[in-house]
Amino acid sequence: MPKVGIDGMYVYVPPLQVDNSGLAVARNEEPKHFTEGVGIRTFSIPGPDEDQASMAATAAYRLMEAHGISPSEIFRIDTPTESGMDASRALVSDVIGMLEQAYGKGSLSHVLGYEQKFACVSGMERLLDTAAWFAAEWNPRKYALVLATDIAKYNLNSREEPTQGAAAAALLVGHNPRLMEIIPGALGSAIRHEKGDFKKPGGRTIAMVDGQRSYASYLSEMKEAWLNFGRSIRKIAFLKPRTDESILDNVSRAVYHNPHKKMVMGAYASLLVHEWRSLPRWKDVVAEIGDEPSRSGMNDVDYYQSGPYQEYRRKFMKSHWFLDSFEEKIAASTIAPELVGNSYSASVFVGLDSILENDRSDLAGQNVILCGYGSGSHAIIQANIFSEWYRHEVKKLDLMDRLRTQRKLTIEEYERIHRGEISPDDWSSDARRMFRLRSIGKGGTSTEGDREYIFAE
Repeated sequence: MPKVGIDGMYVYVPPLQVDNSGLAVARNEEPKHFTEGVGIRTFSIPGPDEDQASMAATAAYRLMEAHGISPSEIFRIDTPTESGMDASRALVSDVIGMLEQAYGKGSLSHVLGYEQKFACVSGMERLLDTAAWFAAEWNPRKYALVLATDIAKYNLNSREEPTQGAAAAALLVGHNPRLMEIIPGALGSAIRHEKGDFKKPGGRTIAMVDGQRSYASYLSEMKEAWLNFGRSIRKIAFLKPRTDESILDNVSRAVYHNPHKKMVMGAYASLLVHEWRSLPRWKDVVAEIGDEPSRSGMNDVDYYQSGPYQEYRRKFMKSHWFLDSFEEKIAASTIAPELVGNSYSASVFVGLDSILENDRSDLAGQNVILCGYGSGSHAIIQANIFSEWYRHEVKKLDLMDRLRTQRKLTIEEYERIHRGEISPDDWSSDARRMFRLRSIGKGGTSTEGDREYIFAE
């Protein structure tokens, strides 16, 4: 079977950010509650002249330019998102329209186009489905693009407000990848009917969230997906732990879906507890923090929401057992997301970029596990290998540099943008090499909802 995976990537974030320390002060909260308690220091937001489609097109254009890719080499473009803009027409249609402004009308007329939705896990779904096309040799051209794009928006003055964010991750998928190879068969998934954790009914752009249930659902599905992942890799002998080891001990790096850092830490802590409780080392953990609380009569979701378990997890997360493992395998993946915020379907790939730009170890040939999750609820865990040529591709990544040069909005500017009080025409921007939203057709007219974009060279 041919090697398939990510040949290159580009993560686009809007050039605007909100400082969570300043937002906390404006909301009469301690800054550390937002920056450390939540784990997001700043979050990116699109200006009035950007939306999820323009972000995806900008990410795709910059990726294609960085790698010298022509439209004729691309056979499909996937746009996973939970921020779709039309109940009928796919977001990819607008993306192709924008890219053809740069590359010529009809230059992408041969492309297969998709929009995928399953909350935040849709980016992982499209990556694996696209890779399967390549493995099956169904691809008539050299590459495919996966453009995971989302805007996480919550109500002003809500508990979720400091966990907003925006990003678009463009992935160049193909044979003999120079960045990361997907391991066939090293996959675990879990899905469960869940109605109450997180939803956007009736075309809402701002989600309805039950924070505690959402957190517990995330932990539950990640555990079930991990159990299925373990069964899969045993079949193909991918990771082979000794009797005194867990599978996690054999994981080099892992990237979790990252709504905010504390959620990632909680997910990894819960998985370590589950994996380690049957190992000899668990006696030493128990001697330090005590026994796990009883879960009698509770399913996973209820147990993970229970007060005694949450307190036990917090104690474990303060132990050297947890902190040493997290620092080695996970921490580098959380550096960029702490500055981007939640980016829904793009968040796993923001974390992957974060490892590539911030981890100073030589990762060539090392495994990296991508752990995606979407409310509703569905988790996917996939094993991958960093290519021996990955360092050459890392030189093309500049997300961290761009995050350092974002413009910090005042709280007044941020709130006006959030409320939609500034039109694209009234917004001034000197940003280049990006697509910008110019207008949206008014309701009650034949052009209702039609979006017009320009390419700012």
